[in-house]
Parts: sequence; structure tokens; C-alpha cells
Amino acid sequence: MMNSVIQEWADLELNVHMYIQEFQGKTVDRKRRPVLLLGMDTKAITFLSDLVLPVSSTMLIGLDVEDRQVCVRLQASLEWKQPFGELTLYHSSLHIQQEQTLYITGQLNQMLRDVQFPTVSRFAYEKAAEQPDLQKTYHYIDFTI
Repeated sequence: MMNSVIQEWADLELNVHMYIQEFQGKTVDRKRRPVLLLGMDTKAITFLSDLVLPVSSTMLIGLDVEDRQVCVRLQASLEWKQPFGELTLYHSSLHIQQEQTLYITGQLNQMLRDVQFPTVSRFAYEKAAEQPDLQKTYHYIDFTI
């Protein structure tokens, strides 16, 4: 069952793949794995993964944020993790150089505009969460870009 969930993540129109880029100063052979993006701003990213990785200052991860036209490559360091059912929730600090911020922010904003799934404001989402009898389920990704 878990493999079907991971494949669903990979098939999302806006998807993210993670890989270990460097560990203890050595480059690692890139093997990408889909993750589910939960939140992102210009300094941090939060995602779910089926992998259990150590939180280590000597590990640098790569994140490819992709849609059908663009792939934005980001580097990050894991800051914390916590179990989330059979998955692991990760929060990472992004390594974005100042001169890259505008370009990356522009690309990510364009990707979000092009995503073809219904979006709802934070206010409407929070209101819906307070009313369990509503028929429609909202999925919320917290973007501050």
C-alpha cells in the first residue's frame, strides 16, 4: 500500500523529489525519492517521506520541485523530524543564496499558479476544519513565497 502512496506523490502536477546530495563531506550517488510537500517559504521546507533519515549537520539533501515545465533544484539541511504514522515528517532549512531568492521565488510562484487543483484561502480552510460535517475535504499546503 505504501508504494501506491509514494507513486501518487510522484504523479502530482507539482511534485517534489528528495535525495541525499552530500554526507560527511562526500558526494552521494543521487537516487531520488518522491516526498509530499506540506509547507515552504524562502528559508524552510516541510515534507513527508517514507524514508527515515538522521538529522545530521553533515548531511546535505537535494530537493527537486517540479511541474510539467520547470525543475527548481534546492539544497537543504534537515533540522528536525518526527514520526507521522508510517511516514516521517521533516522540516529543513533551505540553502538559497541571496541572488537566487528572486529567481526561485518567481519560479515557485509560477508553478503554484499553474497547478490545476482547487485552492482555498487559509481562512476558508480553517473554517472548514472547524465544521466536521462538511462534505468537501480540503488539502492544505502552507506556502509563504
